[in-house]
Parts: sequence; C-alpha cells; structure tokens
Amino acid sequence: MVMNPITDPEILVGTYEEFVLGYKVVPALKDEVKVDLAEDEEKLELVQSFTVKAHCGPVRSITAGGKYVISGGSDEMCKIFDMSKRSEHGVLMHHEGTVSSMCTHPPSHLLTASDDNSVAVLRMGSWQVEKTLYKHSAGITALAMHPTGKLAFSAGKDKKLITWNLVKARPAFISNIKGIAEFLVVSPDGLRYAVGLHRKVDIYSIESAGIEYTIDLKVRPNCLVFLNNDTVVVAGESSKVQVHSLIEKTLIKEWEAHKTRVRCMLLLSEQRIVTASSCDGCIKVWSIISDRVSPVSMLSSVDTQCRITCMTLWHPGLKVTTSKKRKKNLEKVEGTVDEIKSPLKKVKLVEEKTRPIVVESVSEEQEISVKNDKKIKLKKKKKSLNPTATPEVVG
Repeated sequence: MVMNPITDPEILVGTYEEFVLGYKVVPALKDEVKVDLAEDEEKLELVQSFTVKAHCGPVRSITAGGKYVISGGSDEMCKIFDMSKRSEHGVLMHHEGTVSSMCTHPPSHLLTASDDNSVAVLRMGSWQVEKTLYKHSAGITALAMHPTGKLAFSAGKDKKLITWNLVKARPAFISNIKGIAEFLVVSPDGLRYAVGLHRKVDIYSIESAGIEYTIDLKVRPNCLVFLNNDTVVVAGESSKVQVHSLIEKTLIKEWEAHKTRVRCMLLLSEQRIVTASSCDGCIKVWSIISDRVSPVSMLSSVDTQCRITCMTLWHPGLKVTTSKKRKKNLEKVEGTVDEIKSPLKKVKLVEEKTRPIVVESVSEEQEISVKNDKKIKLKKKKKSLNPTATPEVVG
C-alpha cells in the first residue's frame, strides 16, 4: 500500500472535559543552520490550532470527511465543524442515546452509531438522515465502513457483529462474537477487518468470513491501525504498543508509548503513527517501519492537559478530493446511472431520475401499438425497471 502524501495534517481529539482540540503537525523550526538534514527533516511539532467546547458531556466519537469534522457525545448530539471557516456548522439530534461511534465515506455519507441500538446513514452537505438501520438489541459500541462504501460493520453490547449491505440497507450477515467489541477496523484493501474483544484482537478475512489470526494482549484492547495491508499496530490498557505481522502471524516489535495506557491511535502516513492517552493527556507522533530491526522513535509530543477519548485526522486535501469526486459523478450521471460507484449515491440518483416520470404500466401488446412514439416507450421501460428497488433503500 502506498499512501498519498498528506499536506498540513491536523490531529483532532475529543476529551472527557467536553472539548474538541486540534493540533497541526508542522516541521520543527530551528534557528541554527542544519547540520544533518536527514535527521532534522523528521523533527515535528504539534501546534494547537483549534479549541471548542463541543458538548455537554464527554466526547465519545469523532470523524472527518470533506471540509467537515463531526463529533458525537454522551449528550446524544453530533456537532458539525466547518474546518475551512474554523466554526461550528450545525447540530444533529437524530439519536436518543450516546453517539458511541461514527465513520465517513467521502464525499457523500456519514454513518453514526448510538446506544439507542441504531445506525444512521446521513447525506453529508444536506445532513439528512437517509436511512436508519435497526437490528441490534443493545447499544452499539463499534462501527466501521468498507473502503468501497458498499458494506459497513457494527458490533454492540448484544455481542453481535453485523455486516450491513448498504446497497439494499439490510444485514448481509449476523454473527455472534464472544464478548463486547471495543473497536472495528477495516484494512486499506478491504480484505480483512479487526475486532477488539476482551484481552484479544481477532483478525477476520472477508472472503472466508473466518478468523485468520488472533492477538492475545492479556489486557483490554483500545485501538488498532493497519500500518499496511499485512501489518497491524495494536494497543490497550498497557503502556506498550505492539506491531504484528499478519503474514508471519507473529509479534514483530513492541515499545513503551505512554505512562499507563494508550486510548486511541491513528495512521499519519505510511511510516508514522499517532498515539494518545487519556491518563497522561499526551499526543505523540512516532516514526515506525514494519520490520524487526528498525527502532521506533518519537518525532513529537504535546500535553493537552485533558483526558483524551477519541481521535481523527483532517487535512485540506479532503476538500479537494471531495470536489473532484463530485465533478466525476456529475459527468457519469449524463451517461449511465449504473456506472456510479457509490451505492447510496446510485440509489439516490435513480430515485431522482424516476420521480418525474408518471406513466401507467402497460402490457407488451399496448407497447407495440404505440411503437412509433419512441419517447413514450422509453419512459415506460424506465418506469418498469426501477420502482421496486428505490423505496427499499432510500427511506
């Protein structure tokens, strides 16, 4: 996996103290002349760039997509922040419980999960709830989306793991797991996903729907990132962070990252990760290479003086990607609707295209009698193809 270079990355964290904090990752400034350029290039600095009291309770989840950052709290609300204006954009109140987890599929959709047993699918921009998915019998603790945007995974306190078909807006698979999931993470290539349970992490294969590898941590796992498609970095209620190879199915290396525990973690670039702790309140950037020999070194650290609960990454490139994708999708609409990759967008466009057509259904014999009127015949075909699929997904 080769990641595109990210310019001007910004780390945003949610805290127990109800704040959302942002820190820009910038090169460390040196007044003196550089002696070793290669070494100095790795030195980074975390500069605080964003502070807002977002919720009336602890912030439980946070995600980024497009020009927006969205946070969810124990106050049952989702706050939307416009990062281009550095201001609050709006409030979503579609849940009746703590917003425990959320994820985005740029540039179109936001998924939110809550203690009210539901997963909500929202259109970014208009922020309308397009569908609410109910199948869990207890609060949802973890949520993740497949890179294609066609599948989503949720796990709850009912000890169920549900794979959602987002094209048809219904469960594709429901499986029982031995515990309450702490997190769900999908690999960049979409072939694997990780489920953090009590004292272990199970790595599943999507093709076989079975467990490929189990990581025994001996402590509760809190977070995991895929360094690449075959390497994971995992941490939990311990001061140490572990790196595991999914090909060799073994521990590669480990190091002590924080004083007591690591609460959350994210991938900054192909060889850099960010860790954060709710105990010491620190955010740390690490240089890491997925081999047994290379040491792990800390590039930067900052004390937030808050207890960190969740973390996400935002950068200006997300806005550029969003606009490009929208232009491409608009061009595809002029051609064939089936060419659109995003399943949720596809359904929405089909609905908009079929809605103005008001033609009663006719038999084949009637179609033959009006064959000279080609426009009417085409409209009849469109009417007969789509009406069953649209109401099932768009709600």
